[in-house]
Amino acid sequence: MKPKEKEFISNLSNRPLVIWGARMTGLGLLRFSKKHNLNIVGFVDGDPSLTNKSIGNFKIAKPESIKDLKNKYKNLLVVIAVALKEDEIINSLNKMGIMEKDRVNYSKYCDCFFTIDIVGNCSLKCPSCAQSVVGIKNPMGQMKLEDFKKVVKKAKQEVDVITHMSLYSWGEPLLHKQLHLIIEHLHEEGIAAAVSSHLSIPSDDQIQKLVRSAPEYLKVSTSGFYPDAYNSTHTGGDVNLVKANMYKIKYFMDRFKSKIYVDVNYHLYKNNIGKDLEMMKKLCEELDFGLSTTYPVVFPIERCIDYLEGNPSKEVKDLSKLLLVNIDEGLEITKDYRNQPCRYLTNQVNINWDRSVPLCCVTFDRQKNSSIISNDFLKVSLQDLEKKKHNHSLCKKCVSHGIPPYQLGVNLAGWEKKAKENSN
Repeated sequence: MKPKEKEFISNLSNRPLVIWGARMTGLGLLRFSKKHNLNIVGFVDGDPSLTNKSIGNFKIAKPESIKDLKNKYKNLLVVIAVALKEDEIINSLNKMGIMEKDRVNYSKYCDCFFTIDIVGNCSLKCPSCAQSVVGIKNPMGQMKLEDFKKVVKKAKQEVDVITHMSLYSWGEPLLHKQLHLIIEHLHEEGIAAAVSSHLSIPSDDQIQKLVRSAPEYLKVSTSGFYPDAYNSTHTGGDVNLVKANMYKIKYFMDRFKSKIYVDVNYHLYKNNIGKDLEMMKKLCEELDFGLSTTYPVVFPIERCIDYLEGNPSKEVKDLSKLLLVNIDEGLEITKDYRNQPCRYLTNQVNINWDRSVPLCCVTFDRQKNSSIISNDFLKVSLQDLEKKKHNHSLCKKCVSHGIPPYQLGVNLAGWEKKAKENSN
């Protein structure tokens, strides 16, 4: 056991734990706690869409419930398990009387998160996604199971604490016929798995295998309840197939007693924020799935830079007609956050299906700007990869244009205000 992992376990052992953060970081800690016999007594999260949803055997509560848990459990320890907003959470805990000795930041022990794009292609061409960009001809394929095992082994050798991994970036993981075996391998290694899918996959067998393997987190990417809205923004998909697969997932979860947090991630466009959104909320309530909303932005970095340097593509112009907040408005909303460290750069390691390593998760064009910093993750140390990131010309150009906070969607209140103005 590595020193930092040993210290982390020592700090969490023999105390009742409440985890603040019920998305992937928190789910990873749940898997980690099972491996090391830690005593989790509850989960809290400030996101209203998560309240009373299930995570493992726990119902997610509001942060205010920590006061009651503190009274119920002597020596309660709060573990802050979020990727963003740690300072806000610490301020809230101070107001509750939860001082430093009774809280711990997960990021102190784990500051390196792995995203492995096990599939290099997608069956849809969504206008806000890099996969829809005309002219980019990246190699396509799927990561071999044996290669995946080697990648995980090297990651564990180089990082002290790994509790979770994401199995997607630009590709569609459900196209991988061995996805269930990849998830099972992560679980054998004590690592939680996150999967994201557009779910427009005509395969009952693949859905069943996915649910039986029980990834901790399953994001369903969608943008409508009816075909008219959905077809314009999840181009090439079938929303009726998506809804049918949502029912199948629920059926198989009940049948196999699989504990999966299903998060229906609904992309908000001008043409889908009325009846479509209302009906999708009802469906998620019926199935007891979470529903989160997001404002789509222009991806990838390369397309944003072209736009900002006076070379907007026809695709971006067409996309702007659908966006509730266009790229210029988004950059204005997030301009005050440009001095913050880029989360894409500072805490992520991204690996493509062929083991190549991109600069970050929001680059895509392998030829333009040489966004691949290594042709083989297995042959380059993490330390050397980090050096290549920080000295990369594309990274510097992206930061100079203020793209990171825009693509991260920071200042949510500003986005909501502008979206409301544009929808009236």
